[in-house]
Formats: sequence, structure tokens, C-alpha cells
Amino acid sequence: MKRILQLVVVALLILPGGKILAQDRTVTGRVTSADDGSSLPGVNVVLKGTTLGTNTDVDGRYSISIPSSGGTLVFSFIGLRSQEAEVGSRSVVDVSMQTDITQLSEVVVTGYATIEKRSVTGSISSVKGSVIENLPLQSFDRALQGRAAGVLVQSNNGIPGGAVNVRIRGTGSINASNDPLYIVDGVQLNNTNNAAYTQSNPLAFLNPNDIESIEVLKDAATAAIYGAQAANGVVLITTKKGKQGKARFNFNYYTGVSEPLKILNVLNSQEWYQLRKEAWANSGNTLPEANTLNNMGRLPANWQTLTTAELDQIAAELPTYDWQREAWRTGKVNNYELSMSGGDDKTTFYLSGSYVNQEAIISPVNFERGTLNVKLNHKANNKLTIENSLNLSMFQQNVPFATDGSFLGNPAFATSTILPHNPIYNEDGSFNTAIAGVLNQNPIAVVAWNSGTQRTNQVVGNINATYKILDNLSLKSLFGLDYRFVNGDRYTDPRTPDGAGVSGRASAQTNWNTNFITSHVLNYSNTFASKHDVNALLGYEYRSETNEQLNGAGIGFASYQFRTIQSAATPENIVSFWTGYRRMGTFGQLIYQYDKKYNLTLTGRYDGSSRFGSNNRYGFFPAVAASWLIKQENFMQNIDFVSELKVRASWGQTGNDAIGNFSSRGLYGAAGNYNNFGGIRPTGLPNDDLSWERNVTTNIGLDFGLFNNRVSVATDYFIRQSKDLLLDQPVLWTSGYGSITRNVGELENRGIELEIRTINVDQGDFKWTTDFNFTHITNKVTKLYGGLEELPGDPSVRVGYSLGTYYTYEFAGVNPSTGRPMWYDANGNPKYQVQLADRRVIGRRVNNQADFFGGMTNTLSYKGFEVSFFFQYEYGRVVADGQYGFLLENATRLTLNTLEETAGPRWTTPGQITHIPRPYNGGPEPRGSGPTTGTAGLQKTDYIRLKQVSLAYNFNQNLIRRAGLTNAKVYVQGVNLWTYDDYIGYDPEWFGSATGIIPQSKNYTFGIQLSF
Repeated sequence: MKRILQLVVVALLILPGGKILAQDRTVTGRVTSADDGSSLPGVNVVLKGTTLGTNTDVDGRYSISIPSSGGTLVFSFIGLRSQEAEVGSRSVVDVSMQTDITQLSEVVVTGYATIEKRSVTGSISSVKGSVIENLPLQSFDRALQGRAAGVLVQSNNGIPGGAVNVRIRGTGSINASNDPLYIVDGVQLNNTNNAAYTQSNPLAFLNPNDIESIEVLKDAATAAIYGAQAANGVVLITTKKGKQGKARFNFNYYTGVSEPLKILNVLNSQEWYQLRKEAWANSGNTLPEANTLNNMGRLPANWQTLTTAELDQIAAELPTYDWQREAWRTGKVNNYELSMSGGDDKTTFYLSGSYVNQEAIISPVNFERGTLNVKLNHKANNKLTIENSLNLSMFQQNVPFATDGSFLGNPAFATSTILPHNPIYNEDGSFNTAIAGVLNQNPIAVVAWNSGTQRTNQVVGNINATYKILDNLSLKSLFGLDYRFVNGDRYTDPRTPDGAGVSGRASAQTNWNTNFITSHVLNYSNTFASKHDVNALLGYEYRSETNEQLNGAGIGFASYQFRTIQSAATPENIVSFWTGYRRMGTFGQLIYQYDKKYNLTLTGRYDGSSRFGSNNRYGFFPAVAASWLIKQENFMQNIDFVSELKVRASWGQTGNDAIGNFSSRGLYGAAGNYNNFGGIRPTGLPNDDLSWERNVTTNIGLDFGLFNNRVSVATDYFIRQSKDLLLDQPVLWTSGYGSITRNVGELENRGIELEIRTINVDQGDFKWTTDFNFTHITNKVTKLYGGLEELPGDPSVRVGYSLGTYYTYEFAGVNPSTGRPMWYDANGNPKYQVQLADRRVIGRRVNNQADFFGGMTNTLSYKGFEVSFFFQYEYGRVVADGQYGFLLENATRLTLNTLEETAGPRWTTPGQITHIPRPYNGGPEPRGSGPTTGTAGLQKTDYIRLKQVSLAYNFNQNLIRRAGLTNAKVYVQGVNLWTYDDYIGYDPEWFGSATGIIPQSKNYTFGIQLSF
């Protein structure tokens, strides 16, 4: 907030404080920001109805003489909401002032420059740090979900600090990365997950509460300045800085609990017995009771002497154990933060430290992190300014089963599929390891006996200097580093089925990732003839990244108490490698504005990458954008209800080099040994013509504000064309190779984005605002090589259809007479057994990508109270959930449990209309296909979720001042509190197969924040 004030504070401070009239008594006080408790200099303080007045000093303090009869003081400043305070008999009147967003000219970061939002010509979405403050989400990318149009965020799992999937304006590549470029304080991050044993998120190094703002550059006009790295959009993260004034301390603590989103409705022992018995009977078996008890491991030796009723009675007396509730726990989170900021007119500083420990809903999965963040800004003289940013972090994840080699021991999968009559513990309290059914292992024991830990030490920082060459010309040089050291280990206990065959297995990983960047940018800014505003920059950038890894494993342990490789009888493997790449580029940008109405932006970048062939190593990425501030025209001045009106248009190109570091090279690798000498063999064909994937984006936008910006709208229509996509093209087998990578594909995304902000009520102490965003994207493949209509080996990639289109068998329902499942043949007739020729495209809009998505936030405040409701939604995605596929089999092919939702509506009598076929032991019926074949195994994931509810109370400063505090707040929050969906499974938000993935959780937190 102070940065907004600094431009005018000097002028206000030198104004006369107003003519002093009566001086019967003196009133003093301090004016602070309601946002962060910092002092506000230059605030105008006037006795209402008079000319008596003064201004606050650099510490926000004031002194004014007023008549002995008292009166009302009025506090006002540009960008702040005016406030009145009745003096009465008080001699000290302190006030806290709030930001008035209708008065502010918002500033956004657009790459290597910072400009007013009203002058932006491209498409940018902004998320303020205050919006994601104190969320129990340990990586900032999760917090973007539903808060920015065009940005789709999907969770890969519910592990604290775990990976997420972020897509900006759709999927732009088939084989290369679709992840955006992340930049923290000018340092471009490596967001590759180098953790071998957990689903870690490299972005979890940063404490989200240290973030000041996040800008998402979505179109090529804004992202082209980053050239070859910007095809999938750019996410700019700016962390908090120090503010001029006395040292201010802020302490923040929150604690909370988490619980599962959902407990699946699995069958009890008697329900499963009846289901499997039907399956045996439907398959023609004459002993369904005996065979079912045998499946359950409960068939007595004298079963042949027992009647059917007696066998049924054995099943009726079987207990049911709740494996899910044994595995799930109430997770806990504790977060501690302390920050300090301040400085003078020469030097400002911001220092923060944090520690968080968050448990997942399955023991012993957890995430633990400590961070230290330092920001310094020093004005050496009137020409040289030096800035430093340093983020140090150490974080650790414990996940003992994520990659156990078999998901059968994973409690997120096994607890819903294990037969319910199996006891969890033996009578003596030890784990039961004699588990009947196909799982053959106790997932609770797997969690207790196995271990998996990943530890990461990370440094992200930069030092930069800005030198003012002339009044209008400056040079900024930056040196940045993103260094990550990852160390992990995993132990598979010999007492578990996965480890028993090798008497236990231990493995370890060490990874070093060094990402260095330097940039040097000349900035020029000037105004000519009062109407021509010119801003230009010219820069050079170099980036180098190396990655080294050393892995090892050993098997054969004398005892489960020995858990490191050195105790293994047999080394299993040792792997080491090095990889790296370099990129360099020159870039320029010209921003021209005429008469505060017409804006033109020209951008160009010339990049080179070591990843490409020698014939196409360099590429040029241009962009042009323009905007017209129609509201500034004379013919709009009398239209009072329109406060802002701007049209935007842009076109540009960006590149994508996120492929293998040596894809263009002819590679050699290890081969067999001969006479104790190691051999080598060629492993890849060279392609000196391999080049960039190019994204060409056209964007048209409209921004407008109504009723003094009480309604603000930004809408965009875009066409994103991905050209020269890298695909593996088959070559003749006589070459000795299977394929060669070439630039031979094309893809297109079209979409509409809408962002709306409304100030519904702003009366006195009560305020209500609404933020809403909506995105609709269509995606299709437009070209493959050789005139092909589908990609060999992957029919989901088809010309004219979306990526992820389902080319499979269409389920025709259940035959009411027989209960058997049916599918349509090539001619549209129902049949029992499918053939390859019966496959078809299941609709142009049936795929694994969402048709539309977005979010809505309502925030209400009254005096010190503030409450916020945030909803997030997604519609149109269809998925093949692997775990649902196992459950949908209804205990027919494998001896697994199933769900009430799949077993309850199954066919049982002729004439019954249902979508669930009769159970049939062994899987597919004779001359039939399995019950999960084709679209029968697909699910819609449409949902609306109450993602966040928060309630906060800011204490009156008159009450807390005696305790030496400038601000005090208590708050409670809930995350993932309610979900509306028809999804049969843990969580419709998952990105991936969902088999054995730890689901997200409901979170409840309570916190306190103190400033002094």
C-alpha cells in the first residue's frame, strides 16, 4: 500500500496543515493500514465543518488542536476509504484505514516491466497474496485453483506438498511439457519433480504467506518476452518487500485438523457373500455357497456334510471390519510464522521465517517444512539501487507406499477392496498377515512396516542492481539461482508380500539440480509533448541447468531391523547420470501510449537452445498488441455510468523447448558385456532439423467498469494454435531404430474467459464484494504426419478431435431379459462380445478435459468482521478411473470387495431395468465382454465444491494498543467442506488414474495474527 502512497506523500507533507483557529485542546493519534497494520504517512486529518487540519508524519502520527467542545475528525487519502471518528472527550484518536479499490490504479507485473493495469494490452490474471493467506496448502500453485480465468488446476493427490496439474489455456503439446513457466522474483524455476519415492511438488519450497501477488501471463503478447519458455503461459510470483518506517513484527500461527472427503460405501461381509454367491450361480456352478466361503477362506473341512442353510449360517456369523476407518486418521497441522520489515529512505528490509508440520489423513504420511526469506533493498546513491532476495527452505515428505511396486498394499486402494471379514489384528494385537482374497496383504501393516522419505534442501534467490544512467535510462542486471538437493530412501519390509520374495529391499536416491540465470536489461522511459509516452527495454538473458543423480538399491536383509543398503546381502542396481542444457536469448519491447487513450506494444525475442538440432537451434518469437481506452474519448465523458471501457487485441508467437535435453542428438547407451569389457550401442537417431514447438496465439479482449467501477468485467476470446509439435515418427525397421522425433503435428485451443468483480454493498461499515470467473475451452488435433487420422498406438490422438478423446466401445446397457452387458457394434446394433472393428469415437466432446471451469468468491465485512465463501467448479470431463474399474467388476473377476453404488443396482431378475449387469464368476461371460469394457468403465467428474470458508475478526486498535500491538486478528477457515457430484470414488478432482492415490481432505484451521 505504501508504494501507492509514496508518489504523493511528499507533496502532501509540504502542504500547510490548514489555518489553526481555536486551540482549546490537543488531540493526537496514529493512522495505520487495515491491511497490514503499517503506519500511513501523509493522511489528511480535518475537523469536520472547519478548515482546521493537519497531515500525519512519516510514522503515521498526527497532532491537531480543536475546540474544547470536540467534534468529528475526518481522515482521507487517495486510494483509501475516508473515515470519520467522533472525538468526544478523548485526547487520543487512533484509526485504521482501508483500501478503496475504486480509487486505485492497479499495477501489475508483466515480465521485465511493471505497468498500470489500465494500460495493459495483453491478457493477464492477477491473484493477490491476501486471497491465499493462511490456507493449509503447502504449495502456491494449489491456491490458484478457481481464482484465475483460463487457469485449470487439478490435484494429483492429497499428499501435503504433493504435485498438482496446472494448465493455462488448455493443452498445447502432445509429447512435450504442458507446464507453465514459474518465476519467483525474477528467477525462472525448474519445476521438474526429481523426487523418486514420493509425489513431491518442487514449488513447495515457498511459504505461500510470503507471496505479495501472482500474475498469470496468458496470451503470447504478454508471454513472448520469455520466448522459448512461454508456450504454456507464465506465472510470475512476487514476494513481500520491506516498507519504510520503524521495524514492524508480525506473528502468525494456525493449527487445525483434517479428515477424509469421503468414506466409500463398501459391502459388509454378508453382502459380499451374497454377491459372490450370485456370481457363482450365474456361471452355472452348483455349489455357490461352498465356493464363496472358499473364496473367503472360511470353508470348513467338513463342508460336504453341511446343508446349504448351514453354509449360509457360517457366512451370516462372519464379522465385518472397517478397514477404511482403521487406515484414515484425523490429520493435524501446525504452522508458525514470524516476519519483520522496516527501513528508512535508503534501505528497506523484509525477513521472515516459518515452520509447518502437516499430517495427511493416512498415517504416517506427512509434510514438514522450514523456510527463511530475506529481502533487502538498498539505495546506494541517487543512481544505484541494489536488491537482494533469498529463499531458503528444507522440506520433507514421508510416504511409505506411493511406489511400492504394487498398489495392492496401498491403503488408499486396499482398504476399499479388501474382503471385509478379514480381521486387521490377531487376538494378541499383532497384525494379521493371513489375508484371504487376491490382495494377500494387510495394508495397515504395510504402512507401519515400510518407509519412504524424501528430503529437499532448496535455495532460490537473486541479487540485482539498477543503475540510473540518465534520467530516462537505466540498466538492471540480475544474477539468480535455483539450487535443489534431493535425498530420498525407501524400505520395503521383508514381512510384506512385496518384500518377502527378496527378503526386503532398500533403495536410496541423491539428486543435485542447479539452475543458474542472469539477465541484463536496459529500460528507457520518456514523455514527449505531454501526449506521447514511450517505454522501451532491450535485454539479454542466459540460463544453464544441470541435473545429476545417483541411485542405488539392495536386497536380502537378515532382519527387518536393518533398513539401509549397506546391510543388504546383494546390491541390486547402481545408477548414475548427468544431464543439462543451456539457453540464451536477446529480447526487446516497445510500449507506446498516445494521449492516455491508445496503447501499442511490440515485443520480440531471439532465443537459442542446446536441445535442438544444429540447423534450427535459434528461433524468433514476435508479438504485437494494442488497446483503446474508449472511456477517455470526449464522446464518452457524459456517459456517467460507464467508468472504464477498453478493447484489446494481440497476436504473438511463443516457443516450447520442454523436451529431452538430447532429443536431437545421435545417442549411444550401454550394451552387453564381452570378455569383461562393457559394450555400447546406438540408442537414438540424430535429427539436426529438430526445432521448437511454436504456439501462435490471437487474443481479443474487452474490459469495462460500470457505476464508478462497482462492476468490473474482463473478457477474452483466444485462438491458440500449436504448430511443429514433436512426435515420434516410425522409420524402417532395417535402420535398427523404431522411430525418430520430428516436428510434424498441429493442435488448436479456442476459448472464452470471463472475470467479473462487483461491489454489491458499500455502506458505512458494511461491504460485500463478489468475484466470479468462467472459462470455456475447446481443443482439437488439426494435423498429424503422413496424412494420418490417428496417432499410431494412441487412438485418443485423432485429427479433428480433442486430445484424450475416447476411441472405444460404446456401452448399450444391460439386457433386461438376461442381465448381460451389451455394446453397440459398428452398425449400431447391440451385442455381447465386442471386436476391434466396433470401436468408435465417443462424441466430439467426450474426453478427459473439462469443457468449462471457474470459481466464485463472496466476501462480506462489517467493522472488524470479515467472512468469505469460495466455490470452485468443473464440468465436462470424463475419466477412466482405475480404482472404479476394479470396484465395478462387482467381485466377479478378482476376489475384491466392491461398493453399494455398483452392487446395489445390479441385475437380479428378468425384466429389471438397470445399468449394472448381473455378477458372473470369472469375469466376462462366455462369448461376452467384461463389465468394465469401453464406456461402461467411464465416469463424469462434474462437480461444484465449497473450496474455502473463512471468518476473521480484527480487534479494535483502541483495545489492543495498551498491549503494544498495532494489529490483532483471529480467524477460522475450512477447506473442501462440501462437494456436489455424482462421482463414485473419493474425489472427482483427481488428475490421473486415481488408483491408490491418497485423496484430498477436509481441513479446519484456527489461527491468530499479531502485529507490533
